[in-house]
Amino acid sequence: MKKDDLYDYFRVCNMHKSNLSNFIPIEGVEVKVLDGCNRACRFCVNEDFKGKELNIIDVDLFLQRLNTWIEDTELDEKPAIIYLTGGEPLLALYELQKIIAFAKTKDIATRLVTNGTLLSPEIIEKLSDVGLTGIKITYTTSDSERLLQLVGGADKNDPQLILENIKAAKQAGLWVFVRIGIGRHNYDEVYSIYKAMKEAKVDVVQFKPWVASGLAEENNDELLLKPQELDELFDSLSNMIGKTDIKSDKPEITVSCYPPARKYGFIVKDCANIAKIYCESDGATYICNFADEYMGNWKTSTDSFKAILKRRRDLYSDMIDNNGIMSCPSRLNWSEQKPVVSPKI
Repeated sequence: MKKDDLYDYFRVCNMHKSNLSNFIPIEGVEVKVLDGCNRACRFCVNEDFKGKELNIIDVDLFLQRLNTWIEDTELDEKPAIIYLTGGEPLLALYELQKIIAFAKTKDIATRLVTNGTLLSPEIIEKLSDVGLTGIKITYTTSDSERLLQLVGGADKNDPQLILENIKAAKQAGLWVFVRIGIGRHNYDEVYSIYKAMKEAKVDVVQFKPWVASGLAEENNDELLLKPQELDELFDSLSNMIGKTDIKSDKPEITVSCYPPARKYGFIVKDCANIAKIYCESDGATYICNFADEYMGNWKTSTDSFKAILKRRRDLYSDMIDNNGIMSCPSRLNWSEQKPVVSPKI
Protein backbone atom coordinates (compact mmCIF):
# COMPACT_ATOMS: atom_id res chain seq x y z
CA MET A 1 0.00 0.00 0.00
CA LYS A 2 1.35 3.41 -0.96
CA LYS A 3 2.06 5.93 1.76
CA ASP A 4 1.32 9.63 1.60
CA ASP A 5 4.86 10.33 2.80
CA LEU A 6 7.28 8.59 0.39
CA TYR A 7 10.11 9.13 2.86
CA ASP A 8 8.44 6.70 5.27
CA TYR A 9 10.20 3.86 3.49
CA PHE A 10 13.57 5.36 4.41
CA ARG A 11 12.85 6.07 8.08
CA VAL A 12 14.63 3.95 10.67
CA CYS A 13 11.46 3.56 12.74
CA ASN A 14 9.81 1.75 9.83
CA MET A 15 12.61 -0.74 9.13
CA HIS A 16 11.65 -4.34 9.80
CA LYS A 17 13.11 -5.48 13.09
CA SER A 18 12.99 -9.01 14.57
CA ASN A 19 10.21 -11.58 14.20
CA LEU A 20 11.02 -11.56 10.50
CA SER A 21 9.95 -15.18 10.10
CA ASN A 22 6.41 -13.82 10.31
CA PHE A 23 6.98 -11.04 7.78
CA ILE A 24 6.20 -11.84 4.15
CA PRO A 25 4.89 -8.85 2.12
CA ILE A 26 6.99 -7.24 -0.58
CA GLU A 27 7.32 -3.47 -0.41
CA GLY A 28 10.02 -2.85 -2.97
CA VAL A 29 12.21 -3.89 -5.85
CA GLU A 30 15.98 -3.50 -5.86
CA VAL A 31 17.27 -3.16 -9.41
CA LYS A 32 20.85 -3.81 -10.39
CA VAL A 33 20.97 -1.36 -13.27
CA LEU A 34 24.39 -2.58 -14.46
CA ASP A 35 27.40 -4.62 -13.39
CA GLY A 36 30.20 -2.17 -14.19
CA CYS A 37 31.65 0.36 -11.77
CA ASN A 38 34.06 3.29 -11.87
CA ARG A 39 35.84 1.98 -8.78
CA ALA A 40 37.11 -1.41 -7.57
CA CYS A 41 36.40 -1.65 -3.84
CA ARG A 42 37.99 -4.53 -1.98
CA PHE A 43 34.97 -4.58 0.33
CA CYS A 44 32.36 -4.79 -2.47
CA VAL A 45 29.64 -7.31 -1.62
CA ASN A 46 29.15 -7.94 -5.33
CA GLU A 47 31.98 -8.59 -7.74
CA ASP A 48 31.73 -5.29 -9.56
CA PHE A 49 34.93 -3.50 -10.35
CA LYS A 50 36.48 -0.83 -12.51
CA GLY A 51 36.74 -2.02 -16.10
CA LYS A 52 34.14 -4.77 -15.72
CA GLU A 53 31.67 -5.16 -18.60
CA LEU A 54 28.75 -2.80 -18.02
CA ASN A 55 25.90 -5.26 -18.76
CA ILE A 56 23.30 -2.49 -18.64
CA ILE A 57 19.70 -3.53 -18.02
CA ASP A 58 17.13 -3.68 -20.82
CA VAL A 59 15.22 -0.86 -19.20
CA ASP A 60 12.21 -0.91 -21.54
CA LEU A 61 11.61 -4.63 -20.99
CA PHE A 62 12.09 -4.26 -17.24
CA LEU A 63 9.55 -1.44 -17.04
CA GLN A 64 7.08 -3.47 -19.13
CA ARG A 65 7.37 -6.40 -16.72
CA LEU A 66 7.16 -4.13 -13.71
CA ASN A 67 4.10 -2.34 -15.05
CA THR A 68 2.33 -5.66 -15.64
CA TRP A 69 2.85 -6.49 -11.96
CA ILE A 70 1.67 -3.06 -10.82
CA GLU A 71 -1.47 -3.20 -12.96
CA ASP A 72 -2.36 -6.81 -12.08
CA THR A 73 -5.55 -6.57 -10.01
CA GLU A 74 -5.11 -10.14 -8.71
CA LEU A 75 -1.87 -9.30 -6.88
CA ASP A 76 -2.18 -7.57 -3.50
CA GLU A 77 1.57 -6.99 -3.09
CA LYS A 78 2.82 -3.98 -5.04
CA PRO A 79 6.22 -2.27 -5.14
CA ALA A 80 6.04 1.01 -3.25
CA ILE A 81 9.75 1.79 -3.61
CA ILE A 82 12.44 1.08 -6.20
CA TYR A 83 16.07 0.89 -5.08
CA LEU A 84 18.54 1.57 -7.89
CA THR A 85 21.92 -0.07 -7.53
CA GLY A 86 24.84 -1.60 -9.42
CA GLY A 87 27.85 -1.56 -10.01
CA GLU A 88 27.75 2.20 -10.12
CA PRO A 89 24.29 3.10 -11.47
CA LEU A 90 25.32 6.64 -12.43
CA LEU A 91 27.28 5.06 -15.30
CA ALA A 92 23.85 4.30 -16.82
CA LEU A 93 22.28 7.72 -16.36
CA TYR A 94 19.78 7.38 -19.23
CA GLU A 95 18.39 4.12 -17.84
CA LEU A 96 18.24 5.62 -14.35
CA GLN A 97 16.25 8.60 -15.55
CA LYS A 98 13.73 6.36 -17.36
CA ILE A 99 13.14 4.16 -14.30
CA ILE A 100 12.83 7.15 -11.94
CA ALA A 101 10.43 8.96 -14.27
CA PHE A 102 8.30 5.80 -14.58
CA ALA A 103 8.23 5.38 -10.80
CA LYS A 104 7.08 8.95 -10.34
CA THR A 105 4.05 8.35 -12.58
CA LYS A 106 3.12 5.44 -10.28
CA ASP A 107 3.72 7.37 -7.03
CA ILE A 108 6.58 4.99 -6.21
CA ALA A 109 9.52 6.25 -4.16
CA THR A 110 13.03 5.82 -5.57
CA ARG A 111 16.41 5.62 -3.88
CA LEU A 112 19.74 5.60 -5.68
CA VAL A 113 22.60 3.57 -4.19
CA THR A 114 25.89 5.11 -5.31
CA ASN A 115 29.53 5.42 -4.30
CA GLY A 116 29.04 9.19 -4.58
CA THR A 117 31.98 10.04 -6.81
CA LEU A 118 29.82 10.84 -9.85
CA LEU A 119 27.04 12.55 -7.91
CA SER A 120 27.80 16.09 -9.04
CA PRO A 121 25.35 18.97 -8.49
CA GLU A 122 24.51 18.78 -12.21
CA ILE A 123 23.65 15.08 -11.99
CA ILE A 124 21.66 15.67 -8.81
CA GLU A 125 19.60 18.30 -10.63
CA LYS A 126 18.90 15.96 -13.55
CA LEU A 127 17.77 13.14 -11.26
CA SER A 128 15.70 15.45 -9.07
CA ASP A 129 13.96 16.82 -12.16
CA VAL A 130 12.65 13.36 -13.09
CA GLY A 131 11.56 12.60 -9.53
CA LEU A 132 14.34 10.91 -7.53
CA THR A 133 13.33 10.68 -3.86
CA GLY A 134 16.56 9.79 -2.05
CA ILE A 135 20.12 8.54 -2.21
CA LYS A 136 22.21 6.07 -0.25
CA ILE A 137 25.99 6.51 -0.17
CA THR A 138 28.65 4.39 1.49
CA TYR A 139 31.32 6.52 3.12
CA THR A 140 34.27 4.32 3.98
CA THR A 141 37.05 6.54 5.22
CA SER A 142 38.07 10.18 5.38
CA ASP A 143 41.73 9.17 5.07
CA SER A 144 42.98 9.46 1.47
CA GLU A 145 45.80 6.96 1.93
CA ARG A 146 43.47 4.36 3.38
CA LEU A 147 41.03 4.89 0.54
CA LEU A 148 43.72 4.41 -2.08
CA GLN A 149 44.62 1.08 -0.48
CA LEU A 150 41.02 -0.10 -0.35
CA VAL A 151 39.58 1.20 -3.61
CA GLY A 152 41.05 0.54 -7.03
CA GLY A 153 40.70 3.54 -9.33
CA ALA A 154 40.23 5.92 -6.39
CA ASP A 155 41.51 9.47 -6.35
CA LYS A 156 43.12 10.98 -3.25
CA ASN A 157 40.48 13.70 -3.33
CA ASP A 158 37.56 11.23 -3.23
CA PRO A 159 36.82 11.55 0.52
CA GLN A 160 36.28 15.31 0.22
CA LEU A 161 34.51 14.98 -3.15
CA ILE A 162 32.02 12.45 -1.78
CA LEU A 163 31.38 14.58 1.30
CA GLU A 164 30.69 17.65 -0.84
CA ASN A 165 28.33 15.61 -3.05
CA ILE A 166 26.50 14.37 0.04
CA LYS A 167 25.99 17.97 1.13
CA ALA A 168 24.82 18.95 -2.37
CA ALA A 169 22.25 16.14 -2.40
CA LYS A 170 20.92 17.24 0.96
CA GLN A 171 20.75 20.86 -0.16
CA ALA A 172 18.79 19.74 -3.24
CA GLY A 173 16.08 18.33 -1.00
CA LEU A 174 16.87 14.62 -1.36
CA TRP A 175 16.54 12.19 1.52
CA VAL A 176 20.17 11.26 2.24
CA PHE A 177 21.13 7.93 3.79
CA VAL A 178 24.84 7.40 4.57
CA ARG A 179 26.16 3.94 5.33
CA ILE A 180 29.43 3.70 7.22
CA GLY A 181 30.95 0.35 6.33
CA ILE A 182 32.90 -0.98 9.30
CA GLY A 183 36.00 -3.17 9.23
CA ARG A 184 39.62 -3.39 10.27
CA HIS A 185 40.55 -0.49 8.00
CA ASN A 186 38.42 2.18 9.67
CA TYR A 187 37.09 1.12 13.10
CA ASP A 188 39.15 3.88 14.71
CA GLU A 189 37.49 6.65 12.67
CA VAL A 190 33.85 5.51 12.65
CA TYR A 191 32.83 8.07 15.27
CA SER A 192 34.54 10.96 13.47
CA ILE A 193 32.80 9.99 10.22
CA TYR A 194 29.48 9.90 12.08
CA LYS A 195 30.12 13.41 13.41
CA ALA A 196 30.91 14.69 9.90
CA MET A 197 27.62 13.25 8.61
CA LYS A 198 25.71 14.76 11.48
CA GLU A 199 27.22 18.15 10.64
CA ALA A 200 26.18 17.61 7.01
CA LYS A 201 22.59 17.12 8.30
CA VAL A 202 22.06 13.77 6.59
CA ASP A 203 18.82 11.99 7.41
CA VAL A 204 20.11 8.53 8.32
CA VAL A 205 23.49 7.17 9.40
CA GLN A 206 23.80 3.41 9.22
CA PHE A 207 26.67 1.48 10.80
CA LYS A 208 27.24 -1.71 8.83
CA PRO A 209 29.98 -4.30 9.45
CA TRP A 210 31.29 -5.60 6.13
CA VAL A 211 29.59 -8.70 4.76
CA ALA A 212 31.73 -11.61 3.56
CA SER A 213 30.23 -11.63 0.08
CA GLY A 214 31.54 -10.90 -3.41
CA LEU A 215 34.99 -9.31 -3.47
CA ALA A 216 34.80 -8.80 0.30
CA GLU A 217 34.80 -12.57 0.79
CA GLU A 218 38.17 -12.81 -0.94
CA ASN A 219 39.52 -10.23 1.52
CA ASN A 220 37.67 -11.60 4.53
CA ASP A 221 40.61 -11.93 6.94
CA GLU A 222 41.86 -8.46 6.11
CA LEU A 223 38.50 -6.70 6.30
CA LEU A 224 36.17 -8.23 8.86
CA LEU A 225 36.17 -7.54 12.56
CA LYS A 226 35.49 -10.51 14.83
CA PRO A 227 32.35 -10.62 17.03
CA GLN A 228 34.16 -9.54 20.20
CA GLU A 229 35.79 -6.65 18.35
CA LEU A 230 32.44 -5.55 16.93
CA ASP A 231 30.85 -5.71 20.37
CA GLU A 232 33.61 -3.53 21.78
CA LEU A 233 33.22 -1.06 18.93
CA PHE A 234 29.44 -0.71 19.34
CA ASP A 235 29.83 -0.40 23.09
CA SER A 236 32.34 2.41 22.54
CA LEU A 237 30.14 4.09 19.91
CA SER A 238 27.09 4.02 22.18
CA ASN A 239 29.09 5.74 24.91
CA MET A 240 30.51 8.39 22.57
CA ILE A 241 27.24 9.12 20.78
CA GLY A 242 25.10 8.86 23.90
CA LYS A 243 21.79 7.10 24.43
CA THR A 244 19.81 10.29 23.86
CA ASP A 245 21.44 11.05 20.51
CA ILE A 246 21.05 7.42 19.37
CA LYS A 247 17.29 7.82 19.81
CA SER A 248 17.15 11.36 18.41
CA ASP A 249 15.51 12.35 15.14
CA LYS A 250 18.49 13.73 13.22
CA PRO A 251 20.32 11.91 12.00
CA GLU A 252 18.38 8.71 12.57
CA ILE A 253 20.85 5.99 13.54
CA THR A 254 20.65 2.31 12.72
CA VAL A 255 22.86 -0.76 12.53
CA SER A 256 22.48 -3.23 9.68
CA CYS A 257 23.42 -6.91 9.61
CA TYR A 258 24.59 -7.10 13.23
CA PRO A 259 21.68 -7.79 15.61
CA PRO A 260 23.88 -8.00 18.77
CA ALA A 261 24.34 -4.21 18.53
CA ARG A 262 20.80 -3.91 19.89
CA LYS A 263 22.06 -4.47 23.43
CA TYR A 264 24.00 -1.20 23.23
CA GLY A 265 20.88 0.83 22.48
CA PHE A 266 20.99 0.89 18.68
CA ILE A 267 17.98 0.27 16.46
CA VAL A 268 18.99 -2.75 14.43
CA LYS A 269 17.72 -3.50 10.96
CA ASP A 270 18.02 -7.26 11.24
CA CYS A 271 17.96 -7.89 7.52
CA ALA A 272 18.85 -5.38 4.85
CA ASN A 273 16.64 -6.75 2.09
CA ILE A 274 13.76 -8.54 3.79
CA ALA A 275 10.98 -6.61 2.03
CA LYS A 276 12.52 -6.51 -1.45
CA ILE A 277 12.99 -8.60 -4.54
CA TYR A 278 16.53 -8.17 -5.87
CA CYS A 279 16.60 -8.02 -9.69
CA GLU A 280 19.78 -8.57 -11.69
CA SER A 281 20.19 -6.85 -15.05
CA ASP A 282 20.42 -10.28 -16.72
CA GLY A 283 16.94 -11.18 -15.44
CA ALA A 284 17.74 -13.29 -12.39
CA THR A 285 15.96 -12.43 -9.14
CA TYR A 286 17.03 -13.30 -5.61
CA ILE A 287 15.84 -12.80 -2.08
CA CYS A 288 18.95 -10.67 -1.55
CA ASN A 289 22.17 -9.69 -3.29
CA PHE A 290 24.17 -11.12 -0.36
CA ALA A 291 22.62 -14.60 -0.56
CA ASP A 292 21.83 -17.15 -3.27
CA GLU A 293 18.14 -17.96 -2.88
CA TYR A 294 16.87 -17.84 -6.47
CA MET A 295 13.35 -16.57 -7.16
CA GLY A 296 13.11 -16.86 -10.95
CA ASN A 297 13.77 -14.65 -13.97
CA TRP A 298 11.87 -11.41 -14.57
CA LYS A 299 12.56 -11.58 -18.33
CA THR A 300 10.93 -14.93 -19.10
CA SER A 301 7.28 -13.92 -19.57
CA THR A 302 4.85 -11.04 -19.26
CA ASP A 303 3.70 -12.18 -15.81
CA SER A 304 7.15 -13.21 -14.53
CA PHE A 305 6.78 -11.21 -11.32
CA LYS A 306 3.60 -13.12 -10.43
CA ALA A 307 5.57 -16.37 -10.47
CA ILE A 308 8.45 -14.77 -8.56
CA LEU A 309 6.11 -13.53 -5.81
CA LYS A 310 4.56 -16.99 -5.48
CA ARG A 311 7.96 -18.69 -5.28
CA ARG A 312 9.07 -16.25 -2.59
CA ARG A 313 5.96 -16.95 -0.52
CA ASP A 314 6.31 -20.72 -0.94
CA LEU A 315 9.95 -20.70 0.19
CA TYR A 316 9.82 -17.97 2.80
CA SER A 317 9.64 -20.22 5.86
CA ASP A 318 12.74 -22.12 4.70
CA MET A 319 14.73 -18.93 4.11
CA ILE A 320 13.87 -16.62 6.98
CA ASP A 321 14.13 -16.73 10.75
CA ASN A 322 13.68 -13.96 13.33
CA ASN A 323 16.90 -12.23 12.26
CA GLY A 324 16.46 -12.38 8.51
CA ILE A 325 17.89 -14.50 5.71
CA MET A 326 19.31 -17.68 7.20
CA SER A 327 22.04 -18.08 4.57
CA CYS A 328 23.32 -14.49 4.71
CA PRO A 329 27.13 -14.42 4.94
CA SER A 330 27.00 -11.48 7.36
CA ARG A 331 26.05 -14.03 9.99
CA LEU A 332 29.60 -15.33 9.90
CA ASN A 333 30.22 -12.32 12.13
CA TRP A 334 27.69 -13.24 14.80
CA SER A 335 26.07 -16.67 14.41
CA GLU A 336 26.17 -19.91 12.49
CA GLN A 337 25.49 -19.63 8.79
CA LYS A 338 22.73 -22.01 7.70
CA PRO A 339 22.34 -23.86 4.39
CA VAL A 340 21.28 -21.98 1.28
CA VAL A 341 17.97 -22.73 -0.42
CA SER A 342 18.49 -22.26 -4.14
CA PRO A 343 15.64 -23.74 -6.18
CA LYS A 344 16.91 -22.79 -9.62
CA ILE A 345 14.83 -23.77 -12.61
